[in-house]
Amino acid sequence: LEHPLGGVLALAVCAVLCGARSQYAVSQWGQDCGPEIRAALGLKRERGPSGATVHRIFRRLDHAAFERVLGQWFAAQGLQAGEALAIDGKTLRGIHGEAVPSVHLVAAFAHQTRTVLAQAATEGKGHELAGVKAVLAALPARLLCGHVVTGDALLAQRELCRQILAKGGTISSC
Repeated sequence: LEHPLGGVLALAVCAVLCGARSQYAVSQWGQDCGPEIRAALGLKRERGPSGATVHRIFRRLDHAAFERVLGQWFAAQGLQAGEALAIDGKTLRGIHGEAVPSVHLVAAFAHQTRTVLAQAATEGKGHELAGVKAVLAALPARLLCGHVVTGDALLAQRELCRQILAKGGTISSC
């Protein structure tokens, strides 16, 4: 590979932390940063990846697998004892009208460590329940055991409560 996947992902994280808000901006940041930063990120070339390369890499990335591995990594870093987990949906706005439509996600968020442990895309705000079930299924029992799970009224359903309790969690609905 001209640019290894890990290097481009590391570049994207650094660029976003520095304010990049698009794939083009990620590419530009990678080209503008010093050669020692590119080397530290595992990028082999003198210049960072082009905008087209960044686009191709993110288009081909298995997003579900990437999110799952990233969530597992965050979870492995450890939660605070008794830390509450919030399960809720949010809509990410789209851009350019219908060209890039908004996306609705349901996520399990750890309050104190401020990490998303699992998330699932839904068809929209009225379809959150399927996303909640998918997020709960993706969370290993060790993450729920001993933690309070908070949510809005949507989570106050017997089936979801049983799913949380079966994994050792405690329920608190707002």
